[in-house]
Amino acid sequence: MLEITNIRDGAILDCHDGVETEDYLEIKVEGIAASQAEVLVNGQPADRVDRLFSAKVRLTQKVNTITALADDAFGVVTQTITVIWDKKSFKRYNFFFDDCSFFLRAIGTTRPKSIFDEMFLGRLQKIHQKFGTKFTLNLFGHDDHHDYSITDFPEDYKAEFLANADWLKMSFHAKSEFPDRPYQNATAETLAEDYDFIYGQVCRFAGQECFMRPLVIHWGMTNPENFKVLRERGVRLLTGGFIDCATRIGETHACSITDIGYHYEKDYAVYLRDKRRIYDRHQDMLLMTNLVCCNLCPQDRIQQKFEKLAQNPCDTISLMSHEQYSYPDYFNYLPDHLDRVELACRLITEAGYNPVYFAEHLAGNDAWDK
Repeated sequence: MLEITNIRDGAILDCHDGVETEDYLEIKVEGIAASQAEVLVNGQPADRVDRLFSAKVRLTQKVNTITALADDAFGVVTQTITVIWDKKSFKRYNFFFDDCSFFLRAIGTTRPKSIFDEMFLGRLQKIHQKFGTKFTLNLFGHDDHHDYSITDFPEDYKAEFLANADWLKMSFHAKSEFPDRPYQNATAETLAEDYDFIYGQVCRFAGQECFMRPLVIHWGMTNPENFKVLRERGVRLLTGGFIDCATRIGETHACSITDIGYHYEKDYAVYLRDKRRIYDRHQDMLLMTNLVCCNLCPQDRIQQKFEKLAQNPCDTISLMSHEQYSYPDYFNYLPDHLDRVELACRLITEAGYNPVYFAEHLAGNDAWDK
């Protein structure tokens, strides 16, 4: 009998979980073992109280292993877990929009003088100027509502996109919005082809500096076997619903485990609901939940979510919404959609979080890359 009980495999730990210095994060490891067993943790004797054990461990690397060993008359049992040290962690957030295509069609067909003369991008610029928010727009290759292709978008605005690349990025989401769930059963080759198509188009009309690796695939769904395609393109973090979220327009209640979480099972989903982030060592991928999806949350509910955040804080918070809800010609238009977005950006700023891109470094923290 042996089990580490206070830390699970894949935990992402920071200064809130122990004592941090320049050289290490010291944490307490607790567990249970047979009362007669000698217990070592990373080679050092553990303190024992009946079946309980505890030991202090110093994490010194970005990726660390913790091994507990119990030796008694029946043999030797070991358990090894992998944990991440989020070194010099700080409160930070990322904001992305899914399903983006309307703004491309609006600019491409009306040809305004500036991209920020377009309603959606203009409002995002104002929010950025107020709060410093960095946005990522996850693109469709085709606007199925207006039959407009990303290949028709002009290169006239490339200089302006590049001039704002520090806070406005674009990314891959899917080749097209429909049919739903395009990567649920797609091959790795299809995912790679679609990703590279969107990447190439962004480089063409905006420049490579404007492309950001995606944090989510359309519908939060592709087989983990396809993660190799994403890893090869630099993706190291994915967000999803995982648990207790609506999966269809018009749903009025939350479900339990959802399928918009890359097919992960309940143990991951429950942990993510409480801790918001975890590392999957099998796939070499960080997983994260979103605190707010603005198009699903009225303003009073956004307020409530931030009140709950204060009770269960986390240094990394993901915010999101869907672009099309901003447009009056969308069948599910929300007149206050961008007001909701601005509210979320204001509340996260007032809570002391800084804007970053989670696709960079360790969820936006570059301490390990200096």
